[in-house]
Amino acid sequence: MTTNRTRSSIKNSATALIGQLITIILNFAVRTIFIKTLGAAYLGINGLFTNILSVLSFAEIGFGTAIIYAMYAPLAEKDVIQVSKLMNYFAKVYEIIGTVIFITGLFLIPFLHFFINDLSELPKELPSLWIIYLLYLFNTSISYFFNYKRSLIIASQNGHIDSLNQLYFNIIKGTLQIAVLFLFHDFLSFLIIQILCTFLGNYFISKKADKLFPYLMYYKHKKIEKKDKIALRRNVFAMSFSKLGSVVITGVDDLLISKFVGIVAMGIYSNYLLLTNTIRIVFMQMLLPITASVGNYVAEKSDDESHTFFKKLFFINAYFAICCFIALSTLVNPFIHLIWGKEYVFSALITFLITFNFYLDRMRTTSQIFIDAKGLFWPIKWKSLFEAVINLSFSFYFLLVLKWGIESIIIATIISNLTTNIWWEPYVVFKYGFQKKVLSYYIMLVKYTVILAVSYLTVNYLQEFLSDNFSGFFGKAVIALVIPNIIILLFYFKTAELKYFITLIQNIINKKL
Repeated sequence: MTTNRTRSSIKNSATALIGQLITIILNFAVRTIFIKTLGAAYLGINGLFTNILSVLSFAEIGFGTAIIYAMYAPLAEKDVIQVSKLMNYFAKVYEIIGTVIFITGLFLIPFLHFFINDLSELPKELPSLWIIYLLYLFNTSISYFFNYKRSLIIASQNGHIDSLNQLYFNIIKGTLQIAVLFLFHDFLSFLIIQILCTFLGNYFISKKADKLFPYLMYYKHKKIEKKDKIALRRNVFAMSFSKLGSVVITGVDDLLISKFVGIVAMGIYSNYLLLTNTIRIVFMQMLLPITASVGNYVAEKSDDESHTFFKKLFFINAYFAICCFIALSTLVNPFIHLIWGKEYVFSALITFLITFNFYLDRMRTTSQIFIDAKGLFWPIKWKSLFEAVINLSFSFYFLLVLKWGIESIIIATIISNLTTNIWWEPYVVFKYGFQKKVLSYYIMLVKYTVILAVSYLTVNYLQEFLSDNFSGFFGKAVIALVIPNIIILLFYFKTAELKYFITLIQNIINKKL
């Protein structure tokens, strides 16, 4: 059982990682041509409408996560009737959500200009805002149709199938968008391609799920039991607060940048988000496919065994978080300067703030995995509400009272992270998941952050001796990759966590799964 679980986890992780690496290359190619052909204002519009719709996506309120958790037990027990009931309920809910998002989005059309600080920043040749917005709205709402079956594939530890499906359609989408931008410089065609690929990707993964789980059609009229519906709604209610915090951090924050700083600044910021989100996606693809295995693991093992596994996973989590932070914080500005131009580069302070917030956010991943796996949605429900209030309060204070710029939003996000997420999530996992005191976790977190600081200072010092050209950038990249690994090895030499990580890597290389 353990071998099968490890094999599934690594297979899903490896497939997802390869797919993401190919997608990353395509995304950078698309972004580069987008910048060269359309410019920063179009980037800002892209970021603005994407974030408006991420706010509207609050209608999903964490239902997908709650359903995946609910499917762990019936999938493990091969209870096909219960799985079918859950999927039938899921389908109905997601159809309602997609419809609500579309209708609500239509009501925002008269107010689109409100979200733009200076309309003179918009290019004269830009198509009507409402037409662009409608295409974004349609792409978002259509993603909720057919998409629900993706959750069953992931929960059944077949995430590699979903990763390959996404890869195929990302390649098609990226190739067509590059052609349209390069040949016609046409933003509307760019968006239409995105819509078609979203729909087709969801449709094909739905058909694949039907083949993998043929009983879904046989039991398509089965309805969920009242007690299961009540349990689901309880978890969804708790998850809705988490979704609220996510919406405020990723959606409302960016709307504030567009409104109070400017659409061009929003466009430049979106480049940094592309880079950090690219690393985040790779990071999550390496860890989150383990979620289904963790759910199975904690269902079979004792709290002490789950706690031991948590520490090992947290080490891997911290290792990647530290290495990613060092690479981003020291290489992102030189990279943007070389690829897109110095006019797209933020100051060193803003760059540090963006990447440090990335580090804080990534250090939460292990706790989030165990919260999902153990279904600890109820004890965590109020956390995101406090996070949202703190974030918005500081954002408005920095923007309206202190008159700061884009750094207002980032600092407010860091403050809300430190005062809620960083301590609250592990506290819930340790108290309700392991029945243990959380102090040991905080000590580990401080130790990892010390390693981060030592690595950052060392890398910055060594990079000062190199130039800003392509050869210098290559040298800086080598330093940024090598130094954190050396320092982590020095701190964790011969520890159980490092031995587990090395064994995992050896298994992947030798295929002894």
